[in-house]
Amino acid sequence: MKKCNMAIIGLSHIHVTNLVHDFMRYTDRVEIIGMADVPPFSEKELQEKIERNVPKDVEIPFYRNYKELLDLKPDIALICTDVKDHAAIAEEILGQNIVTIVEKPMALEMKDAKRMYRASQRSRAELIINWPIAWFPTFSMVKHLVEKGDVGKVLRVHYRSPSTRGPYPLNAYSPEELSKMWWYQHERGGGSICDYAGYGCVLATWLTGSVAKRVSGFKKNFFLPFSDVEDYSVFTIDFGDSVGLIEGSWSTMSNGEIPTGPVVYGEKGVIVADRYSQEVKLYRELAPYVASPHPDEVFAVEASDLGLAWNVLEFLQNDKPLNEMVTVAFNMKAMAAFDAGRRSCETGAVEWTEDPFQY
Repeated sequence: MKKCNMAIIGLSHIHVTNLVHDFMRYTDRVEIIGMADVPPFSEKELQEKIERNVPKDVEIPFYRNYKELLDLKPDIALICTDVKDHAAIAEEILGQNIVTIVEKPMALEMKDAKRMYRASQRSRAELIINWPIAWFPTFSMVKHLVEKGDVGKVLRVHYRSPSTRGPYPLNAYSPEELSKMWWYQHERGGGSICDYAGYGCVLATWLTGSVAKRVSGFKKNFFLPFSDVEDYSVFTIDFGDSVGLIEGSWSTMSNGEIPTGPVVYGEKGVIVADRYSQEVKLYRELAPYVASPHPDEVFAVEASDLGLAWNVLEFLQNDKPLNEMVTVAFNMKAMAAFDAGRRSCETGAVEWTEDPFQY
């Protein structure tokens, strides 16, 4: 088995630490040969990114210029830039026929996603979009029950953010410090829409098995007066014969008894899941105007430590299929809802989706 070499391009995403640790569990199969940020960046900004996002317990060579790192011809490049840079960097790497992994979401808008998709079609290498929820066994069980037909035709999919006030504790940094981070800059892909509404678009597209037709959305800024991003958004997605209702929020207190979802309402029942629970509940009884009955079935789901690294290495080294949720073809479909919802939040109107595969 050929050992894969991997490069990390961009140090802006807080998921760098988790992703490095994930791949480092398979040191017999992959080696991280280096990391580099993408310009422009100052020395101060670079050191702040390293301090916030790079794990302290591993030693990875650092390159001042990411192009020098790509010149080493890694087998895999993992992009962890801000969202605005995804398209240009992915296009460049795919042009060198290097397997390209982009940390979610795929792109800021549909035109960038189409650039990436076209680049993947021209390349001999795969484009992979990592969504952490792809590796949640509970969510996979929901998909399994839907595909079995346990609730019949899917009518609605609900999802909302977990308890969060954003990527960093607001009291850990001054408003001035936060305002300089891309997470709090609209034009760079900051805000709760890119961070959390994308999850809902992915889940609703995945569980309905449809491509969105139109989306209505709006956004609010409750806690970030120093920033031009939203800390709350809500999308209503029209899939034609089903709908998605999703909230992307950085202004959510502890969830209490309300599940994050996905909650799937079908013709014959309801499936209820939560990202923090290892149980999936199935309800079949119709009981109008009374308290919710006990679930008809409860499926206990075993925790799993298999994630992105395992799936990518199995794909490259053993010809195993990628999880559908991380494939570029699926992500183009999910981008239809994400892009229209983001536009709707700006225009205040219901926005029709673009055909993701029409150029």
